[in-house]
Amino acid sequence: MYKYLFGPVPSRRLGMSLGVDLVPRKVCSLDCVYCEAGKTTKLTLKRKEYILYDKIIEELTLYFKNNPDPDYITFSGSGEPTLNSRIGDVLKFIKQKSLQYP
Repeated sequence: MYKYLFGPVPSRRLGMSLGVDLVPRKVCSLDCVYCEAGKTTKLTLKRKEYILYDKIIEELTLYFKNNPDPDYITFSGSGEPTLNSRIGDVLKFIKQKSLQYP
């Protein structure tokens, strides 16, 4: 159903955690041998809007409208989420929306 969201999944530390993926598969600033997602295919330090803000917001809006708030929202998944230049805008949106829907 969602392309950029996954879960929520149970976490021993966090309770129910909704994942948000902000970069395509294996776009990362590191190539860790222990990475659960496998070998990095695009090693970069370049920050840009890898996945469009509007697409992420569309999915988050649908999620918040139809589901209770998760205990936590994590930016993770396929690569390094801080490479997405609009991560701050996504965070602002989540703070506003998650407070609207009890």
